[in-house]
Amino acid sequence: MEIVPLISSHENTSAAPSQKPFSGACPSLIHVPVDIFIELCSHLPHYDLLTLMYVCRQFHYWLSSTTSYITRDIWRTSRLKFDEHMKLDPPEGMDEISFIKLSMIEKKCQVCKSDQDIPKIYWAFRVRLCIKCFRKRVTLADSIPMWARDPIDITLVLPHEYFVTSRNIKKIVYWTFELASTIQECLLVPNEELGDWIFYKQKIAKNKIEDALKRTKNDKSRLDWLLKKKKDYLDQIVKKLESIRDDSGKRIYFNKHILAQHTYKKAQSTLNTPFMDTDPWPNLLEKLKKEYYENIIIKQHRRSIVYRIIQLLTSYRKLSVTKGEIFLNDPVLDCLEWCPTFIKPPERLNDVDDVIRRIRIEAREHLKKKLRRRNGPFSTIEGCIKLLTQCETCAPLFKCKLCWGSGRKSYNSYDEVSRHLTCQGTHNLYYSDIDDSMIEVDRENVKKLISFWLSKVLLKKVT
Repeated sequence: MEIVPLISSHENTSAAPSQKPFSGACPSLIHVPVDIFIELCSHLPHYDLLTLMYVCRQFHYWLSSTTSYITRDIWRTSRLKFDEHMKLDPPEGMDEISFIKLSMIEKKCQVCKSDQDIPKIYWAFRVRLCIKCFRKRVTLADSIPMWARDPIDITLVLPHEYFVTSRNIKKIVYWTFELASTIQECLLVPNEELGDWIFYKQKIAKNKIEDALKRTKNDKSRLDWLLKKKKDYLDQIVKKLESIRDDSGKRIYFNKHILAQHTYKKAQSTLNTPFMDTDPWPNLLEKLKKEYYENIIIKQHRRSIVYRIIQLLTSYRKLSVTKGEIFLNDPVLDCLEWCPTFIKPPERLNDVDDVIRRIRIEAREHLKKKLRRRNGPFSTIEGCIKLLTQCETCAPLFKCKLCWGSGRKSYNSYDEVSRHLTCQGTHNLYYSDIDDSMIEVDRENVKKLISFWLSKVLLKKVT
């Protein structure tokens, strides 16, 4: 047994003057009796044992010994107690700690250290690799080199694994390094002992293949269990959020908004990773609450205020300062989306008149300083073209000035009214002769579309 002798609780635990104490750990914890230490470890899952192992040098020595039966029993008890799908003992020749690290603790490919794809454990080779690294280190059965078949076909005494190609074809593969090392070992075996050597190697290979098949099947059932466990855990957090009510008994968090949060999507993207720690997503509930408040609750409140400002701006009733209806050539319309008071309105509209006044002043200042290119008021041709572009729709906003009488109609686009002017049956003009003086805007239809633009397009853009 390689456990370091422990100082019992009734002995003097003071260190000698020349002895340097362990740094970073509580002396009473370091000098805990061995039976109590074993009892404490029996209640810890494997990932907590791994954390405990790095508390101090002495704990690391106790928990990392590969020959001590006490260390082995500590890890074995943890494995059997906290993971119902890890009942199989370690493969022959592998100690308990290496077995737990390979199958339960370490999560990345052993070669490239990548965790983008779920690495698979190939038990016949005792490795955990991603598919890319696995392909580089194995040789297909139909690609075995000639040197591996002389003096005997070395594949007869080697364990193998299966590789599924992109066409879903299952092929036998051998570990490339093992091919070379085994053929070298074969060349050193005397001819009279070659038969016994082949029999011995075949027996080992057969046991490894049978053991690998059993463990692969167990890994699949454990993977399904872990994925279900993680999904259930995530669903419980969502249900817990949905059950929270405010003081009046109304729901605060709604499912469709929870599922749209970046934190939830990030957690959901890791559902296919078959590893389950004590808490796979630390503080997920609090993170979702904070993100929901910033992205949904605050935005909804801000949206309602902006919508109220739009209603006040386009109101037909007279305000104390503003003079009735907003006009089509008013710069507050096409400069509204750049006004700071409109983009970041106050949390409460205590002084409505002051807010409207500030927005109007900011719009006129913006127009005066020419901070952005203005396409023109919505009462102009250029302004209507911009309006249609932003609304991504068609509306009869344009009229031909050359037409008279009750037969005048409105056209959905500038190009459409231009084609009307060049038509032989109407005005028969050349495109070069057409200018904006021949076209006017349908003000009533523009007002209707502006209402849609304010309530849908602009409101969505600023919130």
